[in-house]
Amino acid sequence: MTSVVVIGGGLVGLSAAWQLRRADPAVRVTVFERAQVGAGASGASAAGVRAMGRDPAERALALASLARWPDLDRELEGSTGYRRVGGLRVAENAAEQALAEAEVAAQRPDGVPVVLVDGDEARSIAPGLSAAVVGGIHCRIDGQADALATVRAFAVAARRLGAVVHEGIAVASIIAEAGRVAGVTLRDGTRVSCDVAVVAAGAWTATLLARLGLPAMLTARGLQMVLTDPGPPTPMPVVGRMGGQLSLKQLPGGAYLIGGGWPGAISDESVNRGRVLDESVKGSLALARSVYTPLEHRSVAQGWVGLEAFTPDGLPILGRIAGVEGLLVAAGFSGHGFAVAPTVGDILTRLALDRDPLPHLWKGLHVERM
Repeated sequence: MTSVVVIGGGLVGLSAAWQLRRADPAVRVTVFERAQVGAGASGASAAGVRAMGRDPAERALALASLARWPDLDRELEGSTGYRRVGGLRVAENAAEQALAEAEVAAQRPDGVPVVLVDGDEARSIAPGLSAAVVGGIHCRIDGQADALATVRAFAVAARRLGAVVHEGIAVASIIAEAGRVAGVTLRDGTRVSCDVAVVAAGAWTATLLARLGLPAMLTARGLQMVLTDPGPPTPMPVVGRMGGQLSLKQLPGGAYLIGGGWPGAISDESVNRGRVLDESVKGSLALARSVYTPLEHRSVAQGWVGLEAFTPDGLPILGRIAGVEGLLVAAGFSGHGFAVAPTVGDILTRLALDRDPLPHLWKGLHVERM
């Protein structure tokens, strides 16, 4: 009987655990989460579900995942809060609109259903956009979910199918013997044997791999989110900027969630969250208000920082680790891994069970490129 240990109870790890048990109920699956499920980057995420604006190496993976999201609540028997509201990246000058046109031309051949819009069309899609918006890109299949609800839905689904999900138990190291995985050692010294180890530990992945003598080009960064007080509910897509630094969503209760890569402080990498920076809060809110005028009447209710692992090229590392049979990794999602978690979990399941790992979806994301 195959035994799999999943290191990390975030969205990717839980997706793998759930799909492993669904694919083969005979597989023993144990998840070790150092804190609580949802306490790390997954729960702190902006929870965007997008195909638009992806690197070419990620587009097939994103499209495969977005095809699953509309039916994911039924698959999980839970609620993710997913809504396919569309996505809109706005251009604020002629140069950005030219960039938008080039982006549309580049993405459409890969199957991303993006369309170029002018300023009036953009404002019809998202009433309240500033008069400074001259156009942009619209993608009808993009959307959003509830980050914590999604993580918890995956955790409940994994447990329902028989995966054991431990919270508050950290893995200290991975044990490799004779060139293959033999188990893991927990922080209290306990050894847990396994045939396969899936490292989906986010910002802590590099430390675990380094203890095996394996390099992992991962750097931890703090990403900040800002939540406003509630405003009148208004139908709107997820709004971003061609110039970057904005991800804007209105939640079902009327509050606005603002992200876009604004930095937070990492005061201690032993904890799952960082520290909010006042200048980032002010900058994030000011930029969002300059694009979307209803935010002029909203104030900050809450802010938080999640720790994310970044790679030098901003793309995740995924797959087997050469030289250590049974060792799989999925990390370095660089702030845009939430949407692809369903398909990444499927790929990890297929790799763990020696089934077709759908290589056409992730051929540019292999660990070896690092």
